[in-house]
Amino acid sequence: MATKEVITKVWIEEGCIVCDACETAAPEVFEVLEETCVIRPDALSAEFTKPRSEGIVDAAEECPTDVIKFETVTVEASDADAPVEPVVSAEESPAEQPVAKPAPVVSKTTEPSAPKAATAKASPVVSSGAGDPDPAIAALLRAAKSRGGSAGILANEAAVPGEAGALRGKAAADLPPDARQAKVQEAARKARKDPDAARRSLISSAALGIGWSAFGLGTGVAVGPAFARFMMPNVLEEPDPRVRVGPLRRYAEMEPGAVIEDFKPQGVWMIRTRNRIAALSIICTHLGCIPNWLPNDRKFKCPCHGSGYRQSGINFEGPTPRPLERFRLVVEDGVVIVDKSKRYQFELGQWDQPGSYLEA
Repeated sequence: MATKEVITKVWIEEGCIVCDACETAAPEVFEVLEETCVIRPDALSAEFTKPRSEGIVDAAEECPTDVIKFETVTVEASDADAPVEPVVSAEESPAEQPVAKPAPVVSKTTEPSAPKAATAKASPVVSSGAGDPDPAIAALLRAAKSRGGSAGILANEAAVPGEAGALRGKAAADLPPDARQAKVQEAARKARKDPDAARRSLISSAALGIGWSAFGLGTGVAVGPAFARFMMPNVLEEPDPRVRVGPLRRYAEMEPGAVIEDFKPQGVWMIRTRNRIAALSIICTHLGCIPNWLPNDRKFKCPCHGSGYRQSGINFEGPTPRPLERFRLVVEDGVVIVDKSKRYQFELGQWDQPGSYLEA
């Protein structure tokens, strides 16, 4: 009888960078917190992890820091686990259909634009004995097994938006935060696959650093303390987290559903809901891109990975895991001030706390 490997224990070692890759691959096993990722309580049981072994392996492979570890055992595969012969879809030509064989019916969706390698990895949806699977359930299963991040981009390279594709040729310093993180993760994966290349890069960087250090030491000795004092900054100033966004009467006169983008350079959108005024952060909660307000569609849309938020800041489409954050609002001498040092998160029930909004 055929055998297979199943996971009986999974854990996360130190070094997690909270990239959301594990929760995207296996949300029923991993949970992303503010500072680290943890194993959900149900996933501490071997009987819970065994049927979810494939998702755990995917999460471990996509982890950029390689901190997801697991233990496996070999078990006999039941007849239900054995591979089945897929049935050719009705869209294919009758001349190309293979001779029918007695096998369970498998629902298969053909995507011409997807690479063959990506199609081969997709898990077919097996119907029950009563007949073909419900189309809605089949769509939900395919969506649950879909993958974002670098794996999704490589599998659907031809469908990458022009805005995201244009980022590939830029230097790391010129990239937005999520693209910089993706480039760092890609470099880490290459380093794990080719340790010799990583060592060569480290030796080269060290040699360059030693050369510049010697040059700096010689220059310092020749020019003297005056040059060192000139290069040393006098003051290190932190930006003021408080932003003055205008008189309160301006926001009291806003129409419900309106958005003011005047302070987007300062990282703030001012919005008016039915009876409240709030200040939204412009940072996408997926990987840190900056969405755009689309007044005709009445939504914020992220150009990097397609996350969408309603005018209130609630997420409703794309890979983003949670709503936009809100800043603290105060009124001083009739002027509304946004305090970006204090944030409020919807999923923590903080949008009803005093300071997260002003009564309209």
